[in-house]
Parts: sequence; structure tokens; C-alpha cells
Amino acid sequence: MLITTIEEAWELGTDMYHCSTHLAVNYAMIRDVIIHIPSNPPNIYNDGASTPGKTERARRLGIIGGCEEYTGAPYFVAHAALVTGADLAHIICEQHAGTVIKSYSPDLIVHPYFQSYQNRNDASLEVIKERVAKVIPKLHAISVGSGLGNDKYMLKCAEIAIKEAKESNLPIVFDADSLSIIGNSPSIVRGYKSAILSPNSTEFEKLCKSLDIDANQNKTEAVKSISKALGGVTVVLKGATDIISNGEKVFYCDEKGGLRRCGGQGDVLSGTMATFLGWGRLYERNIWRHELELDPDEITMLAAFAGCLLTRHASRLAYESCGRQTQTSSILEFLPEAFESRFGGRADD
Repeated sequence: MLITTIEEAWELGTDMYHCSTHLAVNYAMIRDVIIHIPSNPPNIYNDGASTPGKTERARRLGIIGGCEEYTGAPYFVAHAALVTGADLAHIICEQHAGTVIKSYSPDLIVHPYFQSYQNRNDASLEVIKERVAKVIPKLHAISVGSGLGNDKYMLKCAEIAIKEAKESNLPIVFDADSLSIIGNSPSIVRGYKSAILSPNSTEFEKLCKSLDIDANQNKTEAVKSISKALGGVTVVLKGATDIISNGEKVFYCDEKGGLRRCGGQGDVLSGTMATFLGWGRLYERNIWRHELELDPDEITMLAAFAGCLLTRHASRLAYESCGRQTQTSSILEFLPEAFESRFGGRADD
């Protein structure tokens, strides 16, 4: 069902989109952010652009991850972003993973710049930084961690990308192996309110331990505590109901998902959240014509909620179609249908 007014959202809120007391307004705001995005007619730009889809105004996302062992995860993030509506997906990965990831799809732009300890060559971290620094500033948001692995040299490479992204003031999704970087060095993200952390239950417990937070307390309070300890970043605890908090506000997403818990669904979520973050950043810059109603701090929470909602609904559609055969690739196939179902419409509809 397509919700077009705040009143409709209020009427359905308790059944379909469980959230805080401001859910209806938040859901309406999400639609306001994305309503013009899929087709982008040229007359919506504030700077007089005349070419729809012009690449300097496109939604360009970066995916930081992919090592010799794990090549599928960054592909899932990138493909999820592209079918959600991103225009370009850049993957920065380990050098031996690059060719494999390129073979998955010609839609991907792959930069095999990182090195593992075992496969490192004469290129120093400074050289890697120079190469990464040529890519990161061109992007609108990044996702870090999918398929990164736990190799110490790879983690150092990822830290370089994170710092470059922060210097460019890019929104960042932290997932999977990148969460260990935060656990070991919380200062790398502390106070960076354009960041989303999306731990599963195991990663959540490790974060709690590293931040000296009681993981056995009420889960909502624990999520809020992690956010506060890290200076107001948005934390998404994935579970039967996703708990989302920036330390002050709390959203709950209990959209019905599929019953199949295949690996890779978290990577899909990273891709959808990063896409919404990128759109939010362009919305914040007033790239297309609208009345700027959102506080920048709200955008991160809304992007997290929208990503959870979309991914869970796509998972449900995939399971209804494929049953026990459902794979992450099945969920990717249903993302466009899920998007139309939950957010609907294009600017020229």
C-alpha cells in the first residue's frame, strides 16, 4: 500500500510501521526525500542542470570490503544499492579479490587497491592512501566492512578509507568486520553523526564489551547506550525487530521479513541504507527543488529505518516466491518490487 499523506501513515502506523510517536511524520519525510529520485526529470535541479542523470549529480556509492576469501559480500552491497536506485557503485577491495568481483557484474566499478598481510607487495600504506583518496571524494556515501575479513593489514587499509570519507564529510555505514575497528578504536567514529552501525547480536555483544556496556540489560537501553558512548552515531541492532537509535530517539522496524535466514541479508541492508544516506546527503544540499524540512541529524535515522523497512519487505517477497530455496540473490531480485510497494511512485508519475 502506498502512503501519500501523514494522516494515512498515522492510520496504518500501529500495524505496519511500528516506530516512535513521530512515525507518521518520519515516514512522510522519507517519501519527501525520495519522491523525485528514481526518474530525476531535469527541471527539478536547483542549479539549472539540463541533463537528467548527469553523473556529477548521480548517486555514487562506495563499498569498502572484499578480500581473497569473501568476494560475494561487497557484490551484494553494491547490487542492492544499484537496484534500490544508486547510479554508480565503486568497490574498493583487496587486490586478489578484484578480478573475481568484476566477473560478477559489468555494472560494478572495482578498485583492487587494498592488500592483505600475506599478499602485500611493495606498495606502502601511503601509496594505498593516495589511490583511495582519488576515489572517496567523488562519492556521496560509503559502506564499510562487508567481506573485509579480519586481516590486520586489510583493516589498516579500511581505516585509511574511513578517515578519507570523514574528511569528505561522507555518510558511512559500518557493518560486519568494520565493527571490530570501532571496538578496538572507538575514536574513529565517536561524534560522527553521519554514521550508522549495524551489528547483529554477536557483534552487538562485542561492541558492548569493548565500550563497557551491559549487553544483558534491556536491548533498547543498550542500543541507546552504545550510541551515547560513541557520541550520537546511529545504531541499528538487527533482529526479530530492528532497534534503531541515535541515543535520543528510538525507532523500531518490525516489518515482516522472510523466514529464511540466508547469509548476505546484512549486506543487502548495508546497500539500501547507504543508498538512502546518499539521497539524504543530496537532499540536505538541496540538489533538487524542495522545501528543506529535515534537520541533518534526522536524515541518518530515517535512512536507517528506510533501509530496514525495504530490506525486510524484499526478504518477505523473496520467501513467499522461493520458500526454502531463498538466497540473497533472490532478495536482490525483489528489491525493486519492495521499493515500489513501500515507497512507490516516481517524480513523473
